[in-house]
Amino acid sequence: MSIFITGGSGFVGLNLAAALLARGEKVSLFSASAPLPGAVAELSRLPGELNVVAGDVTDAALLDAALRASGARRVIHAAAITAGPERDAREPQRVVEVNFRGTLNMLEAARAAGVTRYVQASTGAVYGAASFAAEPLGEDTHLPSPSTMYGISKYAAERAVLHLGALWGVDVVAGRLAVIYGPWEYQTGLRDRMSALWQLTRIARAGGEAVIPAGGVQDWMYAPDVARALVALLDAPRLAHRLYHLGAERPWGLAAWAEKLKARHPAFRYRTSEVDAECTVAARGPVGRTPFDASRLRTDLGFAPQFDLDSGFDHYMHWLDAHPDIWRDVPLA
Repeated sequence: MSIFITGGSGFVGLNLAAALLARGEKVSLFSASAPLPGAVAELSRLPGELNVVAGDVTDAALLDAALRASGARRVIHAAAITAGPERDAREPQRVVEVNFRGTLNMLEAARAAGVTRYVQASTGAVYGAASFAAEPLGEDTHLPSPSTMYGISKYAAERAVLHLGALWGVDVVAGRLAVIYGPWEYQTGLRDRMSALWQLTRIARAGGEAVIPAGGVQDWMYAPDVARALVALLDAPRLAHRLYHLGAERPWGLAAWAEKLKARHPAFRYRTSEVDAECTVAARGPVGRTPFDASRLRTDLGFAPQFDLDSGFDHYMHWLDAHPDIWRDVPLA
């Protein structure tokens, strides 16, 4: 049976496609922009069946038709604009249209098509300033307080699908993603700020120099592990909860990554700074985000990440060596 993924040409979407195709699934990738040609070629070599569909989630009729044509009864909704402050100020309505209205369009299409499991890819950005708690963030113990149009619209979308799913009888589950890094992160035009690890790695591989924020410890989660966690939500026959934190629970800081890069790329140099204006690589937040408590995911689904700092670094460097075009035409700053 087919699986329908929105945001299919993006960071999360391509990792999801790789995980599902590798086990022989039929996957329909729905996206407003075409995936990288190399990604399509690579994914097409996997055992499953890949179908790429062009379309915008704000076009309800097109989305509905694409889902029906796919024959999918399971959906992972990952389409979003990850806006920075400049886009917040410039295009707030577009951010809301994609992140919130596009989500309602997807859920309505899923309801009409008789979808049996709908997975909403949410985000830790819903916590905003509340991200900096004294203990790991729990689904029921810490209240979201989003402070950007991305966080606000994603939180509204998360709440809406959980509410309407219950009213409409659609089996909906939301997974809040930790901070992601790894394969298939590239500039799509929909993510205004690439991850700090992406920025740092880009500079190191070019033999440059970076200034990074002091501290910046976060719950980094390798993209293939994120895909595995979302697929676990998709597959579970029964779910004890409707909201899960998808985190690695193994926090580390940018300096740990920079040290590994320095050992691999001797020309690379870096230093830390307490002054934000001096930093050439930005962390997602002034001192990093408090890690998730992912015990619900572990207990209910038996999920454990496969990658830690060392194995994630080694795997990602090998992947980048095999995909040099991912950096093509990307400036250092």
